[in-house]
Amino acid sequence: MIKKRKFIIIIFMMVTFLFFVNINMTYALTPSSEPRYQGIDVSNWQGYIDYAQVRASGIEVVYMKSSQGSHIKDAYFDINYENAKANGLKVGFYHFLTATSTRRSGTRS
Repeated sequence: MIKKRKFIIIIFMMVTFLFFVNINMTYALTPSSEPRYQGIDVSNWQGYIDYAQVRASGIEVVYMKSSQGSHIKDAYFDINYENAKANGLKVGFYHFLTATSTRRSGTRS
């Protein structure tokens, strides 16, 4: 009787483990059926960009760095935005962040 109970518990634990492993392999977001666009990521590192040439190459979306840290605005942000929009490109923005500590704010070690 004890051996049978141990066997049932082990089987139950294995099934539970496999169930949870399988859950972790699912997508955080399901793939979209929406159209996909060709895009690029730009910042001050690329310098001046010819957006007419970008558009002619088949690029449809530009994600551009807008800022970094708490006080830095990307030097090319305004010109990148103006020129990308003037050439009919879709535009998105991002803030660049660099972690400086592994501790959360307000926590003590």
